[in-house]
Amino acid sequence: MSKSIVERIEGGDFGKKQLENVYSNAERLGQLEVAESAKAALKQLDARSYSKRFVKPIRDKVQKIASDIASEQGWGNWADNQVGSGIKPGGPMLKGDELAEFYLSYRHPSWKRSAYPVVFQQDESSPVRYKVKAPDEAEMIVETSEEAIERFALAISGVQRK
Repeated sequence: MSKSIVERIEGGDFGKKQLENVYSNAERLGQLEVAESAKAALKQLDARSYSKRFVKPIRDKVQKIASDIASEQGWGNWADNQVGSGIKPGGPMLKGDELAEFYLSYRHPSWKRSAYPVVFQQDESSPVRYKVKAPDEAEMIVETSEEAIERFALAISGVQRK
């Protein structure tokens, strides 16, 4: 049964609404091959609807994680920040290199470079990860928010600066 549905999907037998229903049913029933086929067909048929249904929730989740971290840590509204405050979309996301990326940055007036923590998700199936950059160090990818928070806190306190 699943094989014939996949063949029909690949043959273009379904419209957008039908593909959305097929996807929902396949996901509910655990028919991964049908769900993936329907998802791929939706992406080709209507990229905007696909993005709204599958990409936007991921971006919203990543942005919320970044916002929550900034809020909980009291980061983002520094009086002496030499770069714009607040959570911003990252360049790799805007260029399409990553599915979701949001960051905040800080640069003290005495620093030549800024420091920043980044929350990102490479693609739909990858986990949320973190990047941290201290003013005089290379960007580092870490796996947990706790490690990212710790490293960024050290960076802005001057402990990691050389």
